[in-house]
Amino acid sequence: MDPTIYIIIPIYNAEDYLIRCIDSIKNQTYKNFICIMIDDGSADKSNEICKSYTKDERFILLTQKNQGCWAARNIGLDFVFEHAKEDDFLTFVDADDMITNKFFENFILALRNYEKPFKNTIFLSGYNEITDAKITEHKLDKPLLLEGSFRDNFEVLDPFIQTIWANFYNISLMKENNLRFDSTMRRAGDIYFNFIYAYFVKNFVFINECFYNYYEMQSSISHNAKSITEDAFNTNFRSFEKRVQFLTECNIKNKEYIINKHISNIIFKHILAPGYKYLYKLNKHAYSPKFTRTNGQKRVLFCLKHHLLWIYRLYLTMKKS
Repeated sequence: MDPTIYIIIPIYNAEDYLIRCIDSIKNQTYKNFICIMIDDGSADKSNEICKSYTKDERFILLTQKNQGCWAARNIGLDFVFEHAKEDDFLTFVDADDMITNKFFENFILALRNYEKPFKNTIFLSGYNEITDAKITEHKLDKPLLLEGSFRDNFEVLDPFIQTIWANFYNISLMKENNLRFDSTMRRAGDIYFNFIYAYFVKNFVFINECFYNYYEMQSSISHNAKSITEDAFNTNFRSFEKRVQFLTECNIKNKEYIINKHISNIIFKHILAPGYKYLYKLNKHAYSPKFTRTNGQKRVLFCLKHHLLWIYRLYLTMKKS
């Protein structure tokens, strides 16, 4: 018998796009699923919208006072751990995103074609990043199975474990190891959840199709290059330091390249902001520019190391004009 797929959706004031999200789950070609909607104290019509879907017994509505998305996901995990069977799987969807109607079906096809034990496996799917300007695909060129420790495979895994959506997790593995989200974190809780889950995984299956549509909200502070205050940067910096600590303690292969890549990405994202000089704090963790995979990363790390980010800022400004 094929497994039940559980879906957890944290919801907070999402009335503008919630129907699009939930309909994309309701319209799946694979019908054996349970969708857990957690209303995190919404003040709009989100709760009312969710209630309208509970006429279908596959849709469960849970509510809590506003405590943030990580606490909401933990409420969902409590429900999943209580009701799921041993071979069931879990995925996460954000309320402002949507999935294509064969997302679950294609996961089940990959599962049927897979001969390894499911329990120590994670299935990683591609996704579309959608902005006002373009759609960018994030996927591998072909299906791939990586076997062995995540320490040796982390550089390949890294782009796919920055988020929890578009992935499928074995519920019994999570339950046995009491894997939960750190509800005290303001940012990057999904990354650390994936770090911990990957620690127990021996097989990483990549599905080279983009069935998840991630909508990058242009109004979000985290995606707005013009918004970088010292407080906001320090929050991001503390999350980044926890990531560096994890990579170091677990003795991750090629960690220098991975850390430099993330430093480069952070700088590129915020270099045009008025408070860009906060970025020099990243120098504390940067390795030599020789530990880079691209010339672009090499330029960024060189400017950081030599306190020349103003030159890189000028270069990008001229390039955009």
